[in-house]
Amino acid sequence: MEDRSQEALKKYRLKIYNIYRARGAFLVETDCGLKLFKCFEGSKNRALFENKVKEHLILCGYPNTDLFVKTLDEDILSEDGAGCQYIMKNWFWGEECNLKELSQIEMAAANLARLHSILRDVDFTKEQLDHNISPDLMETFDKRNRELKRVKGYIREKKQKNEFELLYLNYYDTFYEQGIQAAERLAGSSYASLLEEAIRQHNVCHGNYTYHNIIMLKNKTDAITKTFVPPGWINKQPLCVADLGSGGSLIATTNFEKSYIGLQISDLYQFIRKVMEKNDWDILYGSKIIEAYDRVKNISKQELNILYLLLLYPEKFWKITNFYYNGKKSWVSGRNTQKLSIIGEQNTKKEMFLQKLESIL
Repeated sequence: MEDRSQEALKKYRLKIYNIYRARGAFLVETDCGLKLFKCFEGSKNRALFENKVKEHLILCGYPNTDLFVKTLDEDILSEDGAGCQYIMKNWFWGEECNLKELSQIEMAAANLARLHSILRDVDFTKEQLDHNISPDLMETFDKRNRELKRVKGYIREKKQKNEFELLYLNYYDTFYEQGIQAAERLAGSSYASLLEEAIRQHNVCHGNYTYHNIIMLKNKTDAITKTFVPPGWINKQPLCVADLGSGGSLIATTNFEKSYIGLQISDLYQFIRKVMEKNDWDILYGSKIIEAYDRVKNISKQELNILYLLLLYPEKFWKITNFYYNGKKSWVSGRNTQKLSIIGEQNTKKEMFLQKLESIL
């Protein structure tokens, strides 16, 4: 551990036993449990918003989240002599949610519903409210559709087209039509009133509810002696403590960096899409996720319609488009071409799932 990091670490009232290197961070075993310590590059106001969300969860009976650890000065940020900022937060022994394991997926869906049930009427300051509200989805869809159209025009005008570009033109009409249809139907839906209500009620979305941030808890013995390791670990061997100088539930939910006030059904959409992409849009997985969530927190018909429209919009196709257009167009990686091919091949199964979902609207 670097001397500057040690300087910031000494500002916490903790007894440290071991330190483990992790991806861009350190995992620290302390007398108060496992912690994660890393540089922080965001704003203080953003950190305070995130901290308010986690404090609300804990006060309402959800303890398994990565609450910030306060310094000796009762601050959520520590600083070294060079002015670099750091955060320390609670961490957990366990493994990331396995998106191939249906039982874990159902547990994660129920966990999300519990989070959403709690994350309502959060007592934010006016400044926190003003700077952390969801962007308008109708504007987002319209903007992305314009981008899709612009990229198609760019590719069509090219005299020599590579494999990615030929494949892109082959799939474009289908995905663009989905984008237009989703935007038109969203404009005629109850989206605006639902968003207004969500903002009024201070409903919070996690913003990045995916397997990286869903930890299936294990005890330390299992984590060390078996194949389970805390997410992001590079090695199991602790650094020597001398390097510092002198100085309830089965699931934990972490990393609220992208949390915001808005429609909570957006979190469920993101989770379903990630799971379905990993499982070739198997209808069983999508159905089980919705059922598990609905058993804990009822999904209204209006919310279900928004979920359908979010899934209808070809977000993965837009992301690939955006990556291509903003990257080096003279050379497109084989990985990006493969991704495009996969979503094209999966689209028929995705449409089958959407038809099933639409049948219950």
